[in-house]
Amino acid sequence: MDLVSDVTLPITFPTGEVIEAGINIRPYCTEMLKEISKFFEIIIFTASHECYASKVIDHIDPENYISHRLFKD
Repeated sequence: MDLVSDVTLPITFPTGEVIEAGINIRPYCTEMLKEISKFFEIIIFTASHECYASKVIDHIDPENYISHRLFKD
């Protein structure tokens, strides 16, 4: 069974290993960020590593609606 992703992003880990990570984006995600940023400060907290999460956030938020990013260390 082939899994289909919305987008594939290259992720470079601190070890130097590079993987191609397939991610799926919820419908209207970017539009929702734009709309709620008018009323709220958006802060993302994730247990994912920064090298992975930053790539995903950069992809879903090219206009920088997200104010702060907090990652697992």
